[in-house]
Amino acid sequence: MKIIIVDDELIERKAMKKFITESLTHMEVVGEAANGRIAIEQARLHKPDIMFMDIHMPGIDGLEAIRQILAELPQTKFIMVSAYNSFEYAKEAMKQGVKEYILKPSNKQETLESLLRVEKEIKEARQIEEQTKQQLNETEKLVKQQLITAITQNEITADTEQMYRSLYPNAQMGFFQVITGCDITTLSNTLKHKTDLPHIIKAQGDKQTVLFLSEKKSAHHLKADALNLARALSHELPSDTNIGIGSPFAELDKLSISYQQALLASTQLTKETSVSYGFPLLNEKEDSTAKKLEKSIQNEITAGRVDQATDYFHLYYDHLTKQFDQNEKVTQHIREWAIKIKQAIEEEGINLRDLPILQANTKDDFIHLLRQFGEKIILQGEGNDAISKAKTYIHDHYKESFSLEDVAAYVELTPTYFTKMFKEQTKTTFIDYVTDYRIEKSQELLLQTNLSLKEIAYEVGYKDPNYYSRVFKKVTNLSPKQFRSTTK
Repeated sequence: MKIIIVDDELIERKAMKKFITESLTHMEVVGEAANGRIAIEQARLHKPDIMFMDIHMPGIDGLEAIRQILAELPQTKFIMVSAYNSFEYAKEAMKQGVKEYILKPSNKQETLESLLRVEKEIKEARQIEEQTKQQLNETEKLVKQQLITAITQNEITADTEQMYRSLYPNAQMGFFQVITGCDITTLSNTLKHKTDLPHIIKAQGDKQTVLFLSEKKSAHHLKADALNLARALSHELPSDTNIGIGSPFAELDKLSISYQQALLASTQLTKETSVSYGFPLLNEKEDSTAKKLEKSIQNEITAGRVDQATDYFHLYYDHLTKQFDQNEKVTQHIREWAIKIKQAIEEEGINLRDLPILQANTKDDFIHLLRQFGEKIILQGEGNDAISKAKTYIHDHYKESFSLEDVAAYVELTPTYFTKMFKEQTKTTFIDYVTDYRIEKSQELLLQTNLSLKEIAYEVGYKDPNYYSRVFKKVTNLSPKQFRSTTK
């Protein structure tokens, strides 16, 4: 806490400073003032948390000084000091929000108690402010995810429009990038220092969908920006990362086209190509594009990512419609391909025998069929059982605060049953698993970055750096500083 003492009596100021400094070592007297004018200058310079303000001073008096300081620094708290026990002064001080009033000569114990009461008030206000800020941040994150989902699925409503304009009132155009082979943490950190464009990331395993917004009105210029950004990202992200880019659009209901283009481009960029980023290649050989889309759909289905598989299928179906002149040929082609996928999945031990592929005739039929494929894998496959799902949640949210109850609710189990099941399958407790994962991530940051220990603590979900250091040492038998110095 930073304190400024304002009193026209030098001896009173020095005495107060001495016993505050000696009694409350966590507080610092950063300035003194003999009158209201100097008090205002000192407040502007130091931005104190608390000011002891004498009422009667030459020139600008204490009450007027408070009014002027609060106009610029509304968070500053005041303790009034006066040689007069005047109700009128106290009443006017209360109008300014002053709650503590001390008579001179100041009593040491009374002064310290007043100071501690004001400190408590400040801390409580800051805690409420921080909680409110966190709640607003979480709400904004949720709204952004709803927005990008609505755009990618082309489900634009009046609410979506309002949401979009509320979040990005200055946005004129937007474009998508679909980035494969990169985790969301690496991508988020890279984007922070590679672009000033507002953006939303939708995480989908190792495929990240990013919507970028811009105040530019020229599609030509923004297309160049999109390409330059992809080039810059390709130099920073892992070497096997591919970046598909979609064209810019001004209309919200056309941004889904940009997403589809970026998605298509991401399937066309393979290890055999000479570049790792770009717009979709519209003149690519038809067979090559179809096979890449088929492979992308199969990969997403096998991983149990039904929505992503559906996105790719829309591209695949549209592509085949352009390639074949009859719907019957499209249907037959997809049936033959679906049978191959079914066989490949069944070879992995997943039973799909009750899914009638030959009865699928329309685009919606095939989408329903793909969803059934994915749901079967989700239900029967090891990768999406309750504990695996819980692990994924921990890996995705380790930077945030969450409890066992939160994760149990996420996997739809009671906390008691979830605790028992987690211990049985992982051979460790939930708390130990979360702790070990956070410490593992912090070790990576200690070795790979120059972040301070405080910054690293926040990055892995610890709000108290000292507590983080104690946990780190308990797990590794080394302090974070020792670990960094001995392993680098």
